[in-house]
Amino acid sequence: MASLALTPVLSLLGLLLAGWLFLRWTILTHYDASHRRNPVVQLLFAAVFALSANLLQLLVFEILDIMDPSMRRLNWHFDMVSMLCLLLFILPYYHSYVALAARMQPLRASLGAACLLAAGLFAFWHLGGVVPGIPRGHTRLLTMLEAVSRVGVLGIILVGVLSGYGSVSLPFSYISLFIRPVERAEISAMESQLRHTVDTIAHKRRSMAGLQQEIEVQEANGKTPRRSFFGRVLAAVGGGPQDPRAVLEKLQSEVVALERLRQALHADVIDLKREHQRALQARTLLGHFQNLLGYILSLYCIYRMFASVKALLFGEDMSSDPVSKTLGLVLRVFSGGAVTIDVHTFSQYLTLIFIGFISISSLRGFLKHMERFFTALSAGNATNMVLITSELLGFYTISTMLLLRRQLPHKYRAIINEAIGGEMEFDMLHRWFNSTFLISASLSLLLFYGLLSQKRQEASDRLPLYIMPSQGKPHEQTRRW
Repeated sequence: MASLALTPVLSLLGLLLAGWLFLRWTILTHYDASHRRNPVVQLLFAAVFALSANLLQLLVFEILDIMDPSMRRLNWHFDMVSMLCLLLFILPYYHSYVALAARMQPLRASLGAACLLAAGLFAFWHLGGVVPGIPRGHTRLLTMLEAVSRVGVLGIILVGVLSGYGSVSLPFSYISLFIRPVERAEISAMESQLRHTVDTIAHKRRSMAGLQQEIEVQEANGKTPRRSFFGRVLAAVGGGPQDPRAVLEKLQSEVVALERLRQALHADVIDLKREHQRALQARTLLGHFQNLLGYILSLYCIYRMFASVKALLFGEDMSSDPVSKTLGLVLRVFSGGAVTIDVHTFSQYLTLIFIGFISISSLRGFLKHMERFFTALSAGNATNMVLITSELLGFYTISTMLLLRRQLPHKYRAIINEAIGGEMEFDMLHRWFNSTFLISASLSLLLFYGLLSQKRQEASDRLPLYIMPSQGKPHEQTRRW
């Protein structure tokens, strides 16, 4: 009995370590060491990561009948209660405290965070009277079902947005037609411009250090800062201001502008190298396979959009098991009834593979998008970014679990209902998902169409322009870059 109780504990500890390593090796690599010294933030992210992975793992355990049923049930309840406590109490309070502690005393920050948490819980409670499909009980306290339903609706909006974007971006990244042809010379030119910008920033920083040193020396001698040597040189060359403080302020503003330019050039170099590698990979056997996969995924994206429209107009059949239904259809078409297997048993293992694929792909896609978000905001505060990602990851996981419930055979759906505290309006959740998915996919199509048009324009600008002279022989007149 002790060994059975020890198994889920070891599993959670292993997932906790995996979440901490993931945070250290991916997200926090975009920040310097000073932004990575908050162990509480890292522990909170690792806890949300471990509980998220364990919830999706429990779905697989139900199908394979791994672990004692009573232990699985206890694990379900522990994960759900712990996740809700993190999402509704601990993470909002600590995030508010961190934001307020940077501006006021710790005691006042604690009281302010408590007030903000109370206001957030009040708004979260009244969400049931605003959003249709969310139950609002007659008690003064949130029940498990009401809390999960509110978290699920908010998370399904996030899932729908990411699913709609991912269904368009994945084929776009695989099909070789959309790959921008980037030459090595273009990368070298961009890198040269980046090095020149870095050298200019270093030169201006040295000038600022010289000005600051002369100002400090003059102030130490009790003199009013006059035009320094660097100030005279700059004034003679560029007609700049004579006051050394004004010269220093001007240099500081120029350095700030150059730093923004450096960040933009650095991002452009990374994008060019990525496109260059994609172009090289597209010529390999793997690249041809990915190109074919991209067209298949494009057809699936179109089918998924039509299926969402159909579900919104005519509703979904929430009582059927899609895995068993699809398996039976495939067997009837390809075997003509000659193959006789236990469809019910086989569908459980097929469902296991399907759910495992969806779960891993969903978490991987979500964390990949958040990693890109971190890269784009690398100059931001790491503590706030990690806390926001932890909250979004928790909402995303609960909503994904509620959506995956439909893919399970009926006998496995009861454990989810028990874990969330009862039966909720799952058809309303799927309508929310289909609506958000359609809007996100449509906007993503417009976005990627604009990016494709821009890439084609950039490619045409790099092509040589030919004219037909009077002799009738074409020759290169000019080249646009």
